[in-house]
Amino acid sequence: MNKERFMNMTDILNHGLGSQNKLSDLNKLVTARINAADYSHVHRLFEELLSIAGETDIKQMAQKEERLDGLCSDLSGIKIDLLKETELLRSLRFTNDCYIDELQKDIKEAEAYLNPEISGTVPNGSPWTEALKKRIRELMLTKSVGISFSEQIMLAESNLRSLCERINDVLINLIPLLRGRISTEHSRLLIPEIRNMISGI
Repeated sequence: MNKERFMNMTDILNHGLGSQNKLSDLNKLVTARINAADYSHVHRLFEELLSIAGETDIKQMAQKEERLDGLCSDLSGIKIDLLKETELLRSLRFTNDCYIDELQKDIKEAEAYLNPEISGTVPNGSPWTEALKKRIRELMLTKSVGISFSEQIMLAESNLRSLCERINDVLINLIPLLRGRISTEHSRLLIPEIRNMISGI
């Protein structure tokens, strides 16, 4: 250990500053990204599907059947985008955790200097001891904020995965069900016409 590491006030004030700044910059970047995310268009597409599902007029349903192709394409594209965003958030959370690890190393280094058994000195005699203790407290607070932020990113990831699952359920179950219903209704309406044709033969 460099026993002269913390004998300068500038060194003490700058200790761990790089890790703090990286955590702060990442926090701002991800927070802005999460806050700017708007998935109201997904809910509008869901509402449109519910409207089709609730339609009782077969002619109206037939007109809307063509729209199912567009809805299916739109939702498939959104699902891909959401999966990409989820992976990006996971990567940013990993980066955030790496910065936390860096910060923890900075904290341990400062704590080791203040521990006579490790440093081999009695730093309490140094005029900078209290400043270094204060710096450690600041770094520990930043670490706590970083851990809390990692949990927020994880929550955002979970919300995106949940939305992806809902979209997937719609694509796999609801849309095919609507297509089948429309097809069945068409067949039912054709039965009288077929009977008339047969009886006329």
